[in-house]
Amino acid sequence: MINYILYTCLLALFQAWILPAALNVSNAKWMLGNRDQDPDGSIKYLRAKRAYANLQESLPIFFVLGVLGIVLDINLESLMLYWLIARLVHVFAYVMGIALLRSASFIISAVILIMMAISLV
Repeated sequence: MINYILYTCLLALFQAWILPAALNVSNAKWMLGNRDQDPDGSIKYLRAKRAYANLQESLPIFFVLGVLGIVLDINLESLMLYWLIARLVHVFAYVMGIALLRSASFIISAVILIMMAISLV
C-alpha cells in the first residue's frame, strides 16, 4: 500500500509543477523570475491549476486513510489504486474541459474515500 501513497505523491508533484509548467512554456521568464505578478495563462494552464487545487481537498484524507490502513493492517490496496485512477482521469478531464467525465471521476474518487473509511471500521 505504501507504493500507492508514493504514486499519489508523484501525482501531486505532476499536478503541482510539471503539468502547469508544460502548459505555460510561454511564460518561462516569469517562472524563473520573482513572480511579482500573475502570468497570463492559457485556458488549459488555468484548468490545471484548478485541478490541483481540487486535488488538495482530498489528498490529506487519502493519505490519512492509507496510513491508517497500513497501521491497522487492513488491505486498502485495490481501493487506493481505484482512487488514484479516478484522480488521474479527473485531472485529464479537467484540463481537457470534459465536464461530465470530470464530475463523474470526482464523485467516484469521493465514494472510494468513503469506502476506504468504512473498511477501516
